[in-house]
Amino acid sequence: MKDSNIIIKAIPNSLTIFRCVAAVILPLLIIYGGELGARIAPVLLILAGLSDFLDGFYARKYNVVTNFGKIIDPIADKLLVISVLLALASDHMLSYDFAFIPALAIILREIFISGLRENIASYNFSINVSNLAKWKTTIQLVACGSFLVWRSEQFLYQIDAIAWISHILLWLAALITIITGLEYILKAKSCFKEQNN
Repeated sequence: MKDSNIIIKAIPNSLTIFRCVAAVILPLLIIYGGELGARIAPVLLILAGLSDFLDGFYARKYNVVTNFGKIIDPIADKLLVISVLLALASDHMLSYDFAFIPALAIILREIFISGLRENIASYNFSINVSNLAKWKTTIQLVACGSFLVWRSEQFLYQIDAIAWISHILLWLAALITIITGLEYILKAKSCFKEQNN
């Protein structure tokens, strides 16, 4: 029984580590993997996305909260999204006309909010995550996954509908990312204001 509890408690952190590893492997598959890598990449991204859901599920169900998880879990999500976007840009999948701006907005927001979160943590502030923010990573991963599916097979790459869906999802992800970023900034501003009063 004790061994099973240890295993259960190790699952969330193991899933988080898996996402970190996937964030390294996915760009390599996209850029250097050729046709086989193009087919494997969407599957790996789906597994990584599912690991994010299962991570939270196990952590909540068994009340598994660790300092490692609190720090690395949000970082793992950002590493995954940013690494895939950069790899897609390197592979010329993100057009300058339709995809560069939303991809840049997502990357800059994630880096800025991560820095802000670290600064807030040093003041022992606690900011609740909104429901929209909880969906943000999911929408980002779906958008990235759509691009990976689009490039996975030659006949899929020639279907304009998939291209349009991929770009629309990326813009939607960017919009939600910006909105949740602004929400976080306003909440942080309120915390600093209360401290100064």
